[in-house]
Amino acid sequence: MSMSEDTSAQHRHRKELLAVGATDRQIRVWQREQKMTRVWRGVYHLGGRLLPWEELRLSAIAAAQRSSDATVLSHEAAAAVHGMGTLNSDWRTVDFTADGVRGGTKRGRRRLHVRRLDAEDVVVVDGVTVTSIARTALDLALAGDFVAAVCALDAALRLGVSREELEAAIGRLGRRRGIANLLAALAEASPLSESVGESRSRALMLKWPEIPRPELQREFFNEAGALEARVDFLWAERVVGEFDGKGKQGKGFTSEQRIQRDSLLMGRKLYPTHWDWDDCEEPDRLRNKLRDALEPFDLLLDGSSRYRS
Repeated sequence: MSMSEDTSAQHRHRKELLAVGATDRQIRVWQREQKMTRVWRGVYHLGGRLLPWEELRLSAIAAAQRSSDATVLSHEAAAAVHGMGTLNSDWRTVDFTADGVRGGTKRGRRRLHVRRLDAEDVVVVDGVTVTSIARTALDLALAGDFVAAVCALDAALRLGVSREELEAAIGRLGRRRGIANLLAALAEASPLSESVGESRSRALMLKWPEIPRPELQREFFNEAGALEARVDFLWAERVVGEFDGKGKQGKGFTSEQRIQRDSLLMGRKLYPTHWDWDDCEEPDRLRNKLRDALEPFDLLLDGSSRYRS
């Protein structure tokens, strides 16, 4: 089930269940048997535990249906409703924003931000009001570090938001802490990163002075003009970098296919190196992998040439 798939039909409110003859005791039994999952107070999903972003989406919609019209879903909750892939470590909290000067509260799983909120920054998705994709990306960028900001802005661009729309939304923010970090990330944001893992990888690379900027999503064609391969990262027509995330596995990209693809690339005198989410979780491990791949070709930079293309 994708993040953007409509699962509203799987919602059941406690009152609905009681109206058709269920009891609170029966609801608890269904939960223990994983036939039902509580996603918000008095709201249940028919089935067992979902993937974190799917459960957050259902929780966000359920929470919005029980909230006042003065608040809109925002931050990670809005990202989940929009189907934005972002760097998130908290899948339980549902964020809302209300128009105002400043402030906010946190009660249980519900967190309220009070910030300037213009009509242009609010949309309706699946029957609930949420911050627009552009505003959602900005809120996440302001709340996180450089890496998280790049991931959020990449996601917005990947979903079709233009850089001009992001800049216009920034102009409506007013004075906010974290603007410098946001602007630095926006300068590096790209729609070409196809996943959060690729965005996170690239953002980490930008922090390491010896790693040159890679070319993104380079395509290679055979003599007949058919596409043979598209690589995540490419350095100096020599070194290929590939983030092997669950997205590729979900598309049926097997280890055998990876070996065949690597052989094809090496036949073109391209030398692939691979990493995964665990390497991104331990950045020094990823950094060493990249150094080991680039050093034999004399592609490592010194600090003074960090921003050389």
